[in-house]
Amino acid sequence: MRKKPKVVKDKAISLRKKGYSLSEISHLIKIPENTIHGWVKQIKLTKKQKARLKEKEVKGGRKGLTKILKIRRTKIANWEKAVRLRTERFKTILNKKCDTAKLLCGVLYLCEGAKYPSSRQLIFGSSDPRTIKIFLDLVRKNFNIDEDKFRCRIMHRYDQNGKALNKYWSSLTKIPLSKFYKNYKDKRTKGKITKKRNYKGICALQYLSTDLQYELQLIGESIYSLND
Repeated sequence: MRKKPKVVKDKAISLRKKGYSLSEISHLIKIPENTIHGWVKQIKLTKKQKARLKEKEVKGGRKGLTKILKIRRTKIANWEKAVRLRTERFKTILNKKCDTAKLLCGVLYLCEGAKYPSSRQLIFGSSDPRTIKIFLDLVRKNFNIDEDKFRCRIMHRYDQNGKALNKYWSSLTKIPLSKFYKNYKDKRTKGKITKKRNYKGICALQYLSTDLQYELQLIGESIYSLND
C-alpha cells in the first residue's frame, strides 16, 4: 500500500529536523529533492547539523573527484595503448635496410648535421644519447661505412669529468677512444654546478667523407619536394 502524502511529508520534515540532507531524505522516502525542498525550506538547522552536511558535501566531492580522475586515467591509458598499437610497425624501420630508413637518416642529418659546402665532412651533434645511437644505427645499416673514418668530440660543462664522458659515449657509439678528439670544456660554465644529473654533454660525431655528408644532406632535402 502506498503511503499517504501527509505521512510522507511528515517523515521528510522529521528527517530534516534531525539534520538529514535533501539527497538523504530523497533516497529514504523516494521523493524528488525539489518536492522535499518545498516541504522543509522553513526548517532551520543547528550549527552542528550544518557542519555535518558541509563535511558530507566535502567528502562527497572528494569521492566524486577521485572517481572522475580514475575514469580519466583509464581513458588516457586506453588512448595511449591504441596509439602505441597504431605506431608499433614503425619500430621495425630501424632494423631494416630500406629507402625509408635512409630517408629517416637524411632527415635527422638535415636537422642536426653540418651542411655542405660550409663543412666538408659529416658532423652530427646531439646531447640526446638516443638520437646519436639511432643516427649511427641507420648510417651503419644503410650505407657503405668505413669504421676507421669515424671520429668523435665531446663538448661538456666545466665541472664534468671529460674522461668519464668519453668512456660513456665510446660505449654507446662503439667508436674506440683512440678515435676521440680532445674534449671541449665550456669555460663559460666555470663555477656553475651542473644541475642535470643525466646530462652527458654534447656528442659531435664526425665521419671523414664529404660524399656521405652530401648524400645524407640531399636525401634529407628531398622532403622539400613535397611542396612542389
